Order: sequence, then C-alpha cells, then structure tokens
Amino acid sequence: MLRLRDLPIQRKLRVVVLATCTVALIVACGVLFGLQFLLSRNDYSRDLTAAARLIGHYASAVLATGNAEDASSLIASLKTKPTVVGAAIVFPDGWVLASFGDTGQPPHVERAAGITQEGSHLVCVYPVFESKRRVGTVLIHGDYRTQATQLLRIYAGLLVIVLTISFLVAVLVSWRLERVILDPIENLADAVHRIAAEHDYTVRAQKRVDDEFGSFIDSFNLMLDRIQQREGALRHEIAERHKAERELQALHLQLLAASRAAGMAEVATGVLHNVGNVLNSVNVSASLISEKLRHSKTGNLARAAQLLRDNSNRVEAFLRDDPRGSMLPSYLAEVGEHLEGERTSTLGELELLTKNIEHIKDIVARQQNFARASGLVETVRAQELMEDALRLNFDSLARHGIKVVRRFEEVPAATWDKHQVLQILVNIIRNAKQAIDAANPPERRVMLGIKRTETGTIALSVTDTGMGIAAENLTRIFAHGFTTRSGGHGYGLNTAAIAARELGGSLHAESEGPGKGAIFILELPLAPPAPAAAS
Repeated sequence: MLRLRDLPIQRKLRVVVLATCTVALIVACGVLFGLQFLLSRNDYSRDLTAAARLIGHYASAVLATGNAEDASSLIASLKTKPTVVGAAIVFPDGWVLASFGDTGQPPHVERAAGITQEGSHLVCVYPVFESKRRVGTVLIHGDYRTQATQLLRIYAGLLVIVLTISFLVAVLVSWRLERVILDPIENLADAVHRIAAEHDYTVRAQKRVDDEFGSFIDSFNLMLDRIQQREGALRHEIAERHKAERELQALHLQLLAASRAAGMAEVATGVLHNVGNVLNSVNVSASLISEKLRHSKTGNLARAAQLLRDNSNRVEAFLRDDPRGSMLPSYLAEVGEHLEGERTSTLGELELLTKNIEHIKDIVARQQNFARASGLVETVRAQELMEDALRLNFDSLARHGIKVVRRFEEVPAATWDKHQVLQILVNIIRNAKQAIDAANPPERRVMLGIKRTETGTIALSVTDTGMGIAAENLTRIFAHGFTTRSGGHGYGLNTAAIAARELGGSLHAESEGPGKGAIFILELPLAPPAPAAAS
C-alpha cells in the first residue's frame, strides 16, 4: 500500500495542497448552500403568506354570503402557481366552503395563523376577520419538495463547477509552491555539481529565503570562501573578475524581474480601468431595468383582470352599464400600449447590457492572452463602432445634460481589432464627459467625428467643450500615471495610446488652452500592420 511519506516531495506537497483546498471548499459550499436552502424556504413561505393574504382580503365578502361558486373562483387563481397543490376556504366550524387539490384533512377547530410543515407540504393558515370577528380561514398547501429538489440540482451543478475550477487553481498553486520550495534545493544541487565537475570554487549557492535552509546555504558558501582562499594569490584576480560578473548578472536578473513586475502591474491597472469604464454602463443599464420593472403597470392589469373575474357572470351588462366596466376596454388598450413600450425599452437596455458584458469578457480574454502577437481582427465600419461607444456612455452623457453632435463622413470599412478600438473610443468619450463636468461650461456638448485623411487613414475624433488642456500637457497626458483630474490615476489615456500604437495608428490631443475644450483624434489604417519578421 502506497503511503504519503513514501511519495516524492513534489507529490507530497501537491497532495497536501489539493486535499486542504478540497476540504475547505466542500465545507464552505456546504455551509453556503445550507444557508441558501434556509433562505429559499423563507422566501417560499413569504410567497404563500402573500397569496393567502390576497385571497383573504376578498374572502370576507364570500364567507359572509356563503357563495361556494364565488369562493371557488376566488381560490382558482392559485392554480397558476405550479407549487400550490391545494387550497380551501373554511368556516370556523370546519365546514369547507370551497377547495381544490390536495388540502389534507380540514380542521374542526380554528388553527393558529402561520406556516406549518405537513409531510412534504408547507401549509399556510390565514384567518379571515370581519368586524374583529373571525369568520373563516384560508388554507394553502404548497409542495415545497419539488422546489427543494430543483434547488438541490442547481446547487449540485454549481458545486461541481466550483470544485472543478478550484481543483485547477489548487493544481496551479501546488505547482507554484513546488517551485518555491524545491528551487533552492535544485539551486544548491546545481552549485555542488558545478564545483565537482569544474573545480570552480567561485560558485556560490543563491540564498532566496531566510530560514534554516538559508542558513545552511550561508554555511555552504562560507566553506567555499575558505576553500577559495587556499587557492592562493595566483587565482585572486580571476576570482575577482568572476565575482564582478556574477554581481552584474544578478543585477541584470533583478532589473529583468523589476521590468516584468512593472509590465504586469501596468497590464493589471489597464484591465481594471477598462473594465471599470464598461461596468459604469452596466450599472446604469441594470438600474434602468430595475427601475422600469419596479414601476411596471402589470399590477394594474392584474386588478383589471380580477374585476372581470368578479363580474364574469354578467360581463356584457358590466361593460355596458357599470362606469368601471365602460372604461375598462380603453384602459386595457392604454395599459397594453404602455406595457409594449416597457417591453421594447427593456429589451433595448438588455441588448446594451449584453454588449457591455461581451466587451468586458473580451477585455479580460485579451489580457489573459496578451502573449499573442495580436487580437482577433474583423471587418467593421467606423460609424458602427462610434455608435457602440456612444451607447456605452449615452446614459451618463444624458444624465449630465450633455448634447451629442455627430459629424460622420462616409468612409470605407476597415479591418481592425473591434474591441480594442471600442475600448479606446469608450475611454476618450468618458474623458470628454468628465472634462465637461469639471469645467461646467454654458454649452455642454460633445461632437463625434469620422473622416478620411489625406494619407488614407481613418480619423475618429471626440471634441468637448470642457476644461481644456495646457500646451505643456498635450503630450504628457498620455504618460503612465500622469493626470490633471482630481482622483484620476493616469491609466486610461496611457492604455489607449498603447492600444492605438498596437493597431498601427496613433492617438493625440489638441487644445487651445485651459477652458477652451479639447479634441482627441484616433488615426488608424484601413488594415493592421504586417507583423515584423522574426530575427
């Protein structure tokens, strides 16, 4: 039987990391899903209570007349809820006025109001009062087991996905830990092999951590120092030269590491800035959809339907003679038009929201694959890209009272990295909005322009009436970390300028000075530049 202590050290480390991560994730997911089950049961109970309260509101009149047909019509609305398996309206003496489905055995005494568990059903008991006297009870049986089973399937699927992703992350982490722990040992072994093969006592083991192994490396290096001293004065000059070369190499490695870290940090800040720009539009679209749904008139339509149901046995007389009935057809037409408008508007916001999310996914995917020579290019029209960038900023511009003017010339289609160009345009349009907010000029206007230049490139411009740019800052604003805006980070324009160069074009700014607005011009060729030949 293979035991853990018999495994190689690499596998021991990997097994420990994977087991720890797996156990922690299973426990965390179990707690989370248990809490979610509890919350879903509470939500289901509140839904049953709300339905019982609505039925009870109209049941007092039905109980007073004892009309079983009206009572059946009243509770029939609950059949539209797939999880409601039965309902009843019961008099205080236990006599059932109306019921449908599985309601169990009706009580012969008054039951306390609330939610109780009966087998696989959740039973909602709602007392009906008339002049502070209980005249009956509304019972609703809900099949919670079906909903719980559906939730269990969903959570099980989520658990499998989370565990799979976490397993892959744990494998990556364990691999990284192997490098951190085993590299010093491999470094020491390499040093020993070199000394044994070449008799070169200038070699030193590289110390990476200040732990017991680091102290061992210090002692090993000290021993090499003493051996080297015994080599004598004849090899002193050679040893000094080797030492200088090693120091230079170590400094070069440190500079490479620092450069790589700075590059990775710049990529990360660029991703955060660009994703943050798009997320602002996502938040606006989500807020608008939420607001429209919150003020939707579907509730009024339900009340109109209830009015028709209440007068179902005299619909023609109700529509002809009753003042409410005579207004009902025109009211339903108005509500229908309003709901159709709501639907069209909401679909538009959802389409914009989908585009924003796709744009975020493309930004993240591009940064994950930044080692590739270029992104995916496709044939696009400059007007469509400008309109897409405007839609991503339109709600913010409209909210701040900024007028948008378009001056688009007819230009040919171009082969570009669509999302990279869109990222640049979103950035400079948002900067224009911020410049106008900061200056608060009498004329709040952004002008978008597209034209063909004399050199054959396509120029996409964004002109604002904002705070303007000082002459000495016209080029500095594209430097990494430089900003003139309070609270700014200086990442957006720097990232946009780099992206423009990668596309074979350029991004520059023009301004007559502070307070006189500015124009940002993105010039791009009709096709991407050919990749440089490998040397």
